[in-house]
Amino acid sequence: MRNRLSFAGALAIASVVFAGCASAHPPVAHVPPRVSESGLADLVAAASTVLAERAEHAVPIVDKSKPIIVATMVSVDDLDRSSTFGRLSSQLILDRLAQRGFKVRDVTYLHALDVNRATGELVLTRDASRISRSIGAQAVVAGTYAVGGREIYLTIRMLNAEDGSVVSSADVVIPLDGNSAPLVAPQPVVRTMVSPVYAPPYAGERGEP
Repeated sequence: MRNRLSFAGALAIASVVFAGCASAHPPVAHVPPRVSESGLADLVAAASTVLAERAEHAVPIVDKSKPIIVATMVSVDDLDRSSTFGRLSSQLILDRLAQRGFKVRDVTYLHALDVNRATGELVLTRDASRISRSIGAQAVVAGTYAVGGREIYLTIRMLNAEDGSVVSSADVVIPLDGNSAPLVAPQPVVRTMVSPVYAPPYAGERGEP
């Protein structure tokens, strides 16, 4: 069954899984391209909605009472580097997941993805696994972006914190224009670790210690 978004501009969201990643979850259905005039924030939010919906129907289902870490989106050409676009995308993803009722935690500059030198696969870093265990997170949301021609390709993945398997994923194509181009300028490395920063409390979290 195909999911469809009601945006009218250049929106393309499709599932992506790690090659060779052992996962018990069924393949995620592809979402056909849609044309849209929406801005960057709307397009990332739309992709985040698809990510959340697929997580809600994952097998096993994602427990909304357990934390999910949202890491900084990074350049696919250099997993140690991000940009204003990468950090902004992470915040938009975090906000949309929180609105859907997920318990989210923002770990600024978490170096979440690395390359397995033997296989070339993208995998969760030891840092990401360690931080996940320290706060009892069940999953890590991480992603990469790339610039090609006049477009930015953003891939978002929700990964099981224990084994790195793909729980949910979504892709979105964002026009590279006068507004988005300055945001993808490379900036310093993201390998520096900092303490987890808890997201502002939403309706489902108010009153928690």
